[in-house]
Amino acid sequence: MSADKLKTKSGTSANSKLIIVVIAVIAAFIILNVISGGKVLSINNIDAIVSAAVVPTLTAFGFLIIFTCNVTDLSPGSIVILTSTAAGIIANAYGIPAAIIGCVVLGILCMVFNFTVYRITKVPPWIAALGMTMVYESFGVMYANYCASKGEKIVVMEQSLRFLGHKPGIYVCGLIGIIIAYIIFNKTSIGINFRATGDNEDVAKVMGINVDKALILGGVIAGAFFGYAGVVQESYAGFVYAMSGLTSLSTTFQPMAAALLALALANYINAVIAVPISTILITAVFNVLTIFGVPSGTFQNAILGLIVIFFAILAQRNVKGVVK
Repeated sequence: MSADKLKTKSGTSANSKLIIVVIAVIAAFIILNVISGGKVLSINNIDAIVSAAVVPTLTAFGFLIIFTCNVTDLSPGSIVILTSTAAGIIANAYGIPAAIIGCVVLGILCMVFNFTVYRITKVPPWIAALGMTMVYESFGVMYANYCASKGEKIVVMEQSLRFLGHKPGIYVCGLIGIIIAYIIFNKTSIGINFRATGDNEDVAKVMGINVDKALILGGVIAGAFFGYAGVVQESYAGFVYAMSGLTSLSTTFQPMAAALLALALANYINAVIAVPISTILITAVFNVLTIFGVPSGTFQNAILGLIVIFFAILAQRNVKGVVK
């Protein structure tokens, strides 16, 4: 059998598997909708699922870039919380445009600092990122303590400024994020360079790519998404609680799982398109659990942990050697 025929047969088999999985997922939700009395697929519930998936989707784009750069960074949750707090402060004082600019810059600074530390110190990123997480958490805690010392609450974004967190604004924010991510990831030399560097640094160097610059630019783009997600998060929720002791890590698992699933689906569809699909699917799973009365605390977190492990296995199944 010729190589072309083998390739065609392999592609057809992969597409068939994807179609079977899609049909199975759709059938499962239809059955759950019937059992729940129409609650799962009601217009209001679908709207709630999609709205709740926007911030994790934007965060997952950042994770997708980080993972593509072959870096394991667990600090994005603390960065999103930090930029959310900054969004409330800046928006109340100067308006939403200033908040977007300020938070994007803050997210970029955080991630450039992270990637610079990784490249200069040669400390494994997942170890250094834990330290960075505690640093970023401490800024939020110090601000919360400052507010408490003055008898004030943590900043709450004014209701009139929260239009980005409600429809149609939140849908527009999500769509803008998807378009920007798609263009950068697939249509620019920046995206091509950090993808090549993540695949193999030695080969990238031979190709004439400045690997340090490529990775730093990858960090810049990821940080911009985290800052953007922080603004939308503050607009959606109104305020965020300061976290300490690495508790912000819990906020990273849903977007991390979405990014890992997107990488697993990259053999079938574009990874950027797979991100919102993955995030909506994961959000829908927890929405269904809530509808059926499953506690939103420990048990749902346990399920999320299993999802992360399962998707990580899928994403790494073709990787040879040591997984970083």
